[in-house]
Amino acid sequence: MSATVEKALQIVETLSSSQVPIGVSELGRKLGMNKSTVFRLLDTLCRRGYTRKDPATSGYVLTTKLWELGVGILQKLTLRDVARPVMEAVTRATGETTMVGVMQDGDALILEKVDSPAALQIASPLGTRVALHCSSIGRAMLAFQTDEFVDKTLSSLQPRTEFTISSREALATELDRIRHLRVAECIDEWAVGVSGISAPVRDQSGSVVGSFCITGPTSRFTPNRLPALRLQTIAAAQEISAGMGFLPAAQTRAKT
Repeated sequence: MSATVEKALQIVETLSSSQVPIGVSELGRKLGMNKSTVFRLLDTLCRRGYTRKDPATSGYVLTTKLWELGVGILQKLTLRDVARPVMEAVTRATGETTMVGVMQDGDALILEKVDSPAALQIASPLGTRVALHCSSIGRAMLAFQTDEFVDKTLSSLQPRTEFTISSREALATELDRIRHLRVAECIDEWAVGVSGISAPVRDQSGSVVGSFCITGPTSRFTPNRLPALRLQTIAAAQEISAGMGFLPAAQTRAKT
């Protein structure tokens, strides 16, 4: 580990265990660091929002930023825990791969996956990132982002295949359809021969925090089978959302 990073973490851990603000000199004594090093690291931590200077004592305390980061991690872990049994059940019922994705840095990140038992299946390891505009797992989340975020995404559409929707107007229309039907689908748009159907997952506040996806070879996503897969996708996303604390009736009452 970098010596600088290790010293910064020592400061964070010391501040975390203290009940009162700690000054530069006292931190230096506790940690065996010179004052200039402590001050420099505290200045960086303050600028990044992890610590602040207490005006009454001139000592330093932690902010809530670490807690906020921890909450974000817990939310993602909770989504995996809630989604896993639903995914396993859907994979057993359909014979297809199921995935749960979340938004990260402008992409859809595959957070959890249950592989199809079939010999022919989709290879998308955990942690794979896919574009929002040309994957069903991404579109199911993109459709429910802010207008500003959607406009930014629509401004730079890179086609993955000849079937990718790369027109701003066409994708805007598709996102409207997803908002209305609560289900997204991409046939051969991310990769030729790969298809997916996804639906948004909501948390207790009603915010879209992820999406549930059934994916597989396009040869198995036949027109006759698509209606059933759509219903199974929506039902699974609703079950996961309920596990995350989403109550549609409560949200409806709150809006009236």
